[in-house]
Amino acid sequence: MKTGLAALALALCATSLNAADFMHKASGLKFTLPEGWTCKEKKGRLEIENEDKTVAIVGGVIPKKSAKEIFKDIKKFLDSLDGFDDIEVASGPEKETVNGLEQAWYEGTAKVKDDDGEAEEIEWDLTIVTGGKGILFLVGIGKLEEDEDAYSEFFDSIEKAEAVSE
Repeated sequence: MKTGLAALALALCATSLNAADFMHKASGLKFTLPEGWTCKEKKGRLEIENEDKTVAIVGGVIPKKSAKEIFKDIKKFLDSLDGFDDIEVASGPEKETVNGLEQAWYEGTAKVKDDDGEAEEIEWDLTIVTGGKGILFLVGIGKLEEDEDAYSEFFDSIEKAEAVSE
């Protein structure tokens, strides 16, 4: 979903359960990657990409004490993320319950710099998952509509981890 967010510095821990399953200790959640997708923890942030790197997701935990302020003004929160310019919120919040967790999401467009430093418009999607140990946010960018089935499969897989060690 998201590409070019290398500057996001988020504190979270992801632990591999097997080739496609991951447990995120800070939020107390786990998820399954669609076939061909990868996930890694790098310098304290969760980075997920599809096989052809046209969709990327970066995420972390929102401190509970900051969540209300963030929810009041999603655009302000997105403006605080390095790499996003000219942010437009097209819709949201939309909410649904998935695997007993509430997922609220917002969608829109933004400009990011490509590898050549040129600004390009991208689609973004911010999903906030509550009901775990911590509030997880995931920002997806890229060709979201072109990979919609796998993208939805990923979000449908998020559930509470049964045993999350401290």
